[in-house]
Amino acid sequence: MATTVKIDEEHKQKLERYLASRLIKRGEKIPMQKALGMMVDHALECEKFAEKLEELPPLEEDPAWKMLQKPKNWGVKDASEKIDEYVYGG
Repeated sequence: MATTVKIDEEHKQKLERYLASRLIKRGEKIPMQKALGMMVDHALECEKFAEKLEELPPLEEDPAWKMLQKPKNWGVKDASEKIDEYVYGG
């Protein structure tokens, strides 16, 4: 079932530029209807991802974050140059 969607001129031009660039870069011609469908799918996936991020515990409760806040003292002033030696014993 096809539905007509009205879009303002500015967004229509942006969409047309996107489709033209896709044709130039990839040699792939995509009908406007398919492109809009792909964009709707992408927006919904982004929303799902954002919802999952909201479910994560606060950063302050993350064990790795806690470790970074209280690093272990290795007795070395600056370990950046000899990190492999200290981490891997080499």
